[in-house]
Amino acid sequence: MAKHASAVKAARQAVTRNTRNSQARGHFRTIIKNLRTAMKEKIGKDAEKTLQPLLNEAQKILMKAASKNLIKKKTASRYISRLSQAVHKATHA
Repeated sequence: MAKHASAVKAARQAVTRNTRNSQARGHFRTIIKNLRTAMKEKIGKDAEKTLQPLLNEAQKILMKAASKNLIKKKTASRYISRLSQAVHKATHA
């Protein structure tokens, strides 16, 4: 256990950051999961109305996570690219 006041504060800050980061990571994973389940359920012309807002939300959340260094920027771009391709296939099937 830390004895110096600065070390105690640093440990406290680390716990706070860890909690915030894990919540944010869980949030974007949930958004991606919701989009993927919606893709499985909705296929065809009607799907575009429901999938496009979900894809936009996923893009927004992923780029925010990348800007906060929760994930790397290229990883976020890869996620977005693959999700966009999957949505395109689902809507134009």
